[in-house]
Order: sequence, then C-alpha cells, then structure tokens
Amino acid sequence: MKKKSIYIGILIAMTMLAGCGKQDEQNSNIFESVSNETAATETTSAAEITPEAETEPEADTAKEVEEAPSEAATSGMKDGDRFDDVIILEGMEETVHYEHVINESIGLEMDYDYESFVRYSEPESECFISIYDDAQKPENYLEIVHSNETAESVADTIAEDLSKEYDITRTDMELDHDGNCVKISASEDKNTHGTADMIYVVYIIPREDGCLIAKESMYFEASEGFGRRFNYMVNTIR
Repeated sequence: MKKKSIYIGILIAMTMLAGCGKQDEQNSNIFESVSNETAATETTSAAEITPEAETEPEADTAKEVEEAPSEAATSGMKDGDRFDDVIILEGMEETVHYEHVINESIGLEMDYDYESFVRYSEPESECFISIYDDAQKPENYLEIVHSNETAESVADTIAEDLSKEYDITRTDMELDHDGNCVKISASEDKNTHGTADMIYVVYIIPREDGCLIAKESMYFEASEGFGRRFNYMVNTIR
C-alpha cells in the first residue's frame, strides 16, 4: 500500500511539469515525479533571486554558521556561469560549451550544454530540452526533480512500472561528484525484445532529505548523440 501511494504521488505531480511539455500518451505515466505547484519558466536562474539581508549570527551559533557549506562553495561557480570542457562523442573529442546551474529548492548544482539544449527552470525542477524539439511536447530531454521518498523506494517504483513495457537493467553506479546512485535503463521492448523507438534512462541519486530523479528521454537514433551528452551532464550533478 505504501508503494502504491508513493507511485500515485509521483504520477499526479509529474503531469504538472509544464516546462517539459506533454509526453506521449503511451509513456505519460512512466516517470511521474514529486510535488510541483509552480509553472515552468524558460531559463529562470537562481542568481536572479534577490538574497535576503544578512544578519549577524548569535555568539553561540556563529561557529555552526561558519562551518555550514554554501551552494557556491561546492564548485566555486554561480548560476549562469559559462565555461568550456571536452567530452568524447563517437570516439572523438568535442569541445562543449557549458552553463552552470544552481537550484537551491531541490539542492541541485550541475552543468548543461547550452548550445544543444534549452533550460526550463522552476523551483521544483530543471528540464533541458533539445533545441530541435517542440518544447510543448519534447521527446529528447533531461529532467531533474526531487522526491521526499528514499532512493531505494523510488527506484523500486520506477523499475516496476518501466518493466511493464521494457526489459530493464538496474545497476548501481558512482557519479564523479555525488557518489553512488541507482541507474535504470529501459531500451528493449518487452514484447518484441528488440530496441524500442523511445529509450529512457533514470538516475536515482540519494539525498539526506530523499533523492534526486534525473530522467533521460530520447529517440533510439539519438542515443549516441543526446544520450552521451545527457550522461556527461548527469555526471556533473553535485
């Protein structure tokens, strides 16, 4: 009963992620996410939010405040900062132009390829849609949300639902900056046992207050292109 309630909560909230558009009816309920009550806006950066006035901590809590890590301390960059990096794509080096992302509401810091994807940001999610896709009904995108449920519970729910249509693989892996996570890949059609037209890869990343869910969606033909770029982007999550 607990698993069912978790899944229903995930199902209801994902339909509200307007920034990532409306999914195909066949797959619209596969990755329903967690609470989200704010409409998405394109490239709304955390840096645009006016910070509250700073106050001096009381004497007995000053040490605790000083030791608390800030968002900027994790990478030294601010939301919107840009830089170049090199990735391996189809066996060749490619220079990629990245933009830094900080979403304090979901505890996310990462980088994305701003020449290949458009960022749609809201307090409870980040979505990166291919520049070639219709933003109202995208098919090649990376979406990241937060769940209050444990990583293991969310992974079980997603794996169970995906396995209704796909032969899935579930593995434990380690991200460069964020440690261990669960990776669920769904690329093989359960009925034909051949490669499906649409491929999904989901990373469930543990957090102290639940987990992050990073969902990759892409056409099979785009798996070597968008798929590789998505993987590099997920690996920058902090």
